[in-house]
Amino acid sequence: MIVVYLYSPIIPQFHYSNIPEKRNTMKQTYSDLRTAFEAYQQGTLTSDKLKPIAAPFGIYEQRNGLFMLRIRVTGGVIACTVLKGIADLLEREGGTVHLTSRQDIQLHDVPAEKAARLVEACDLLGLPFKGGGGNTYRNILASARSGIAEEGLFDVYPYAVALNQTMKESEKAFQLPRKLKIGVFASEQERLSASVQDLGFLATRRAGQDGFAVYAGGGMGRDSAIGITLFDFLPVTEVLRVAVACMELFHDHGDRTNRNQARIRYLLKRLGQEDFKKLFSEYYAEVQKRLPPLTLPTAIAHVPASKNFSFSNDAMDSAAYDIWKAIAVLPTRFGDEQVSVRIFVPYGNLKAAELRVLADLALQCGSEQVNLLTTQDLLIPIVHRSCLPQIFDVLKHELAGIDLLFNSYKGHLVTCVGATVCKIGMVDSSAVADAIAQALDHYLPADTPEKLNLLRLVADEVRISGCPNACSGHPMARLGIGCINQKVDGELRPHAQLFCDAGVSNGQPHLSAPTGDLSTIEALVPKVVDLLTSWAKVAGASCSRVSRVTTL
Repeated sequence: MIVVYLYSPIIPQFHYSNIPEKRNTMKQTYSDLRTAFEAYQQGTLTSDKLKPIAAPFGIYEQRNGLFMLRIRVTGGVIACTVLKGIADLLEREGGTVHLTSRQDIQLHDVPAEKAARLVEACDLLGLPFKGGGGNTYRNILASARSGIAEEGLFDVYPYAVALNQTMKESEKAFQLPRKLKIGVFASEQERLSASVQDLGFLATRRAGQDGFAVYAGGGMGRDSAIGITLFDFLPVTEVLRVAVACMELFHDHGDRTNRNQARIRYLLKRLGQEDFKKLFSEYYAEVQKRLPPLTLPTAIAHVPASKNFSFSNDAMDSAAYDIWKAIAVLPTRFGDEQVSVRIFVPYGNLKAAELRVLADLALQCGSEQVNLLTTQDLLIPIVHRSCLPQIFDVLKHELAGIDLLFNSYKGHLVTCVGATVCKIGMVDSSAVADAIAQALDHYLPADTPEKLNLLRLVADEVRISGCPNACSGHPMARLGIGCINQKVDGELRPHAQLFCDAGVSNGQPHLSAPTGDLSTIEALVPKVVDLLTSWAKVAGASCSRVSRVTTL
């Protein structure tokens, strides 16, 4: 019997970060990594030879010759004390934090001589790197407000933890033909997000029993696709068995000869739906014989967050404060006084000192953890409403050098890291986003309902990718922008194409469709601004979409 405890994120003595996860001993592996980086620095190992050693740990060389280190954060839940530990390491070793659209934390601009040392130091903080990249199962997504938001059926985060515990015990999960992305989602509004995973679980309920609808074979990138439905209703006890069966099927039958055809969606396409389902059923039946069902004890009851502050500031800008509350403060299922607070992080980037201030702020508000959002932002999952003035004051004054209050659109459109960082990127996606943001800033401050709708649309519904790999997930955004280089008069120049209106119609998820032809960035910007502002004016349409957070 496999048991996972359902700890509540609200109870001080029980936090998700305390759920015990078995950790593999990887000292020998880290030794090999350290040896490889030493050889690289000495010039006896080339970048091409280093990559297959470093990539399975989520370590990649940037375009500037420095390195990116990707930390897996299961379900995006991380303790504030751990965030402070990361800040300590970065202040000592250098580098910055980047929050990803897959609830990872990436350490950017790390020198080669410090990479292996940082990996080992993060491991001591309980932060794993194995499987951060390469042909492995990747970080497992979970709804960022699972168990907190009003719309979620039940808390799905413990299932993400259980899946990760099981997957990391399997050698096959680290020897796949290509990456495998798994996500667990709590509400019907996330059906699209579940359907574009290699394996997606969407909370559902039948006759009073909790379960999941299960999708397989979705994915973003070249030939983005919606997955097929494996189960309309799967009892929660079967989650691990289904995941292991799908992983082992992919391990045995995925294409190992052509990397561009190696994802599970290509296996599905090659076999066809019926043969894929038949093959899956064979693997599932075999796994059921050797892997016990998942057993989950009863969840611990909710205890409200305490009222921690009696804060006043006579100099507070009440108008700015009201606007911030309207876009950053989210209701919970625990009553009007218990809220979540979204911290808008420009470009998803934080320096060590900024990370420490935010971790301390969450702790001061009674939250021992923060949640990573797929919009590259942070969430303080639950605080008492009395904390809001102090949070606003800290963001406005102690962190004045970074726009955490969304005073400009700049930095708040979700993009991939872009060609200035990524070695395979084509276009600087952040620069494209900045050009759109500059045009949109005409609509700030957000002092009307239409402008508040526009803020939410930009923060939640726009995705920009700097190449066809679609790392931002632009084909599943309500407004996606796919960028590519195109020759004009013999010179490569950045171009882009609009993708619009991904969503769910009559229960069926669908991706955005391309709108118009490729155009220059200069020609694209006014089209994007016109489209977003027209959507924002249609208040009903905007409000009905705002709570859907697209997830890659």
